[in-house]
Amino acid sequence: MQQIGMDKRVEKKKWTQTKKLYIAGTIVFLILAFFGFKAINKKTYKVNASKISVKKVIEGNFQDMILIDGDVEPINLVLVNTLEGGTVEEIFIEDGISVEKGTPLLRLSNPAVTLGYMNQETAIVEQINNLRNLKLSLEKDQRDLTESLIDSENSLADIERSYKVDSVLYTKDIVAKNDFIDRKESYKYLKNKRDLVDRNVKKSRQDNKIQIHQINKSIGMMQRNLEMIHDNIDKMLVRAPVSGMLSSFDPVIGESYGNNQTVAKIDVQSGFKIKGQVDEYYLSMVKPGQLARFSFDGELIDLKVKKVLPEVVSRRFEIELVFVNTPPKAITIGQSLQVRLELSKAQKSLMIPRGSYFQSSGGQYVYVLDGNGEANKRYIKLGSKNPSYYQVLEGLNVGDEFISSSYDDFKNYESIKIN
Repeated sequence: MQQIGMDKRVEKKKWTQTKKLYIAGTIVFLILAFFGFKAINKKTYKVNASKISVKKVIEGNFQDMILIDGDVEPINLVLVNTLEGGTVEEIFIEDGISVEKGTPLLRLSNPAVTLGYMNQETAIVEQINNLRNLKLSLEKDQRDLTESLIDSENSLADIERSYKVDSVLYTKDIVAKNDFIDRKESYKYLKNKRDLVDRNVKKSRQDNKIQIHQINKSIGMMQRNLEMIHDNIDKMLVRAPVSGMLSSFDPVIGESYGNNQTVAKIDVQSGFKIKGQVDEYYLSMVKPGQLARFSFDGELIDLKVKKVLPEVVSRRFEIELVFVNTPPKAITIGQSLQVRLELSKAQKSLMIPRGSYFQSSGGQYVYVLDGNGEANKRYIKLGSKNPSYYQVLEGLNVGDEFISSSYDDFKNYESIKIN
């Protein structure tokens, strides 16, 4: 019987010729379909040349700046406030005129406050009188002690003379011993009494000096309080704190004002400043010393930022600008201006004029003319902006012409045919 040998292993081919041809054909078909689809769907929009605007890409000195609204204000404005609240009793002057420091503006009436001040005044006067009486009493006691010391010294002097005479006579047996001893004891008593009174006078003088100094200090303080009360009563008559032009002053007889309420403003007329409102986006970019300009009577007037007030209100913050040179004579307080605030120094850059195309494209692309009656969409990259130009970073060259009017009608098209 013939032995059957082992079967020969046959490896399966992974890629057959037919399969390779099939895959290659599929790839070619997809590529052709892609380009065919793209060619079929290539969009072209026809537009009349009279309905579009064309601008050129230029190269020049670009400066980042923004336009802000500003109001002319006095550089030094003083507020006139009430000290105490009250009702307007008299008005002495009209708004909009020049006043001197101390000029009466209006008188307020507040019986309750006035009565309170009078009660305080009465209490302080009574305390001052009590302190003065105490001071007089201390001074009288000091005088009495001094008189006692003088009397004691006189008595001591008399007895001392007699004692000295008796001492001599006693040695000569002219004065009896008992009389001499009595004289000697009297002398010692009066001497001790004089020493005691002398110590009391010195101590009393020292104590009274300190106490009278404190009394005088207290009286001085109370007198100053009295002066303040008199001043406060007097300030019911509101006066101009400085000389200048009165504004925002429109009280009415019988109108009530509260404590520390502003009743007027006074322009000291030492110059002008411009207060501007800036979008919060630029808060980190605006610094004191930056330059700004505005047009006035056909001239550019230079300003600089003096102060940045960082508090944001309604998405805006305030800045104060001052004039670099003498302000124009015709400028007036309250005038509104449009100021160009410079955010950077000028640098050479490619630029394109601002236009309504930006709202359509978001600054992502423009339609560039090819010189053959067509404009093609070209994607670009813009940098900073100012009121007139955008800075071009990528995508355009000097001299390129582009459509600068609105793209709303054809923004979904790749090419524009210009008739």
